[in-house]
Amino acid sequence: MNNIRKFFFPLTLTCMLLLLISGCKKHETYIVTFNANGGTGTMEAQTFTEGEAQALTRNAFTYDGYTFSGWNTVQGGSGASYTDQQTIIVTSSMTLYAQWTSNGTNPTPGPQATTGTLNGHNWVDLGLPSGTKWATCNVGSDTPEGYGDYFTWGETSPKQTYTWETYRYAEGTTWEEPKLTKYCSNSTYGNNGFTDNLTTLEAIDDAATANWGAGWRMPTYDEMNELKTNCTVTWTTQNGVNGRLFTGTNGNSIFLPAAGYRNGGSLYSAGSSVYYWSSSLSTDYPSNAWALYFDSGNYVIYGFDRYCGHSVRPVLIENN
Repeated sequence: MNNIRKFFFPLTLTCMLLLLISGCKKHETYIVTFNANGGTGTMEAQTFTEGEAQALTRNAFTYDGYTFSGWNTVQGGSGASYTDQQTIIVTSSMTLYAQWTSNGTNPTPGPQATTGTLNGHNWVDLGLPSGTKWATCNVGSDTPEGYGDYFTWGETSPKQTYTWETYRYAEGTTWEEPKLTKYCSNSTYGNNGFTDNLTTLEAIDDAATANWGAGWRMPTYDEMNELKTNCTVTWTTQNGVNGRLFTGTNGNSIFLPAAGYRNGGSLYSAGSSVYYWSSSLSTDYPSNAWALYFDSGNYVIYGFDRYCGHSVRPVLIENN
């Protein structure tokens, strides 16, 4: 009997441990976003759990003159195809593009443009849920790897010295006692209690609009966050330049070089890190504005002093 107990106990303990381990496993969740691809209507994104089969949401998009023929992971239909309400197991977040067949009154639509040029500057569609199209170069550069110019938040030209004293919208400001004269949501930071509750850069103060013309602007906080969370992001080297590659669900990508930043009269961290300005004010601390920061190990959105010189990567204004 004792021999039996000695044999049974280890097996029982092993089984219990396996049950505990398997029961505590956290299953990933993935988001499937639906794109009308030329059609009209709205569909909510759908959440899938790792390893669990689930039916796709029934198509709700319509397109005059066309019949819905299914989904594809690529706009032009060259990727993986799925039928309406097909039961699938999802292994990563993705965008599904509606595919359309002419009903005889209109030709079958081709894939929507995923690249283009405006005012001599190139853009690319990354398949983001909002449809936002990103520039392929920084303001001040003609190549994706070029660092370009550095801008204080709210100013439209590069300069020699980046300090609060040289900042356009401050009066002799220090970090401890900001005296802002524009874009201020808190009177504590304003000059003589000034506030205007402006939280997004106006076109006149937007470095992308001022330098690249109508149709371009700096991205908002939400657009920065969408880029960060909806792309595959990798630290890489392109043509000898360090940076991060943001690859969208449709396979298109943009390269953001690690251009460093300017403070005072010096350039810091070029080749190892960078800040990219958004157009959004940090409303709790209006002496700061939101910027996308990254190095070889991190990429986060961070509030940074408005007087510093950061890079600008524009986006297209809606409907351009």
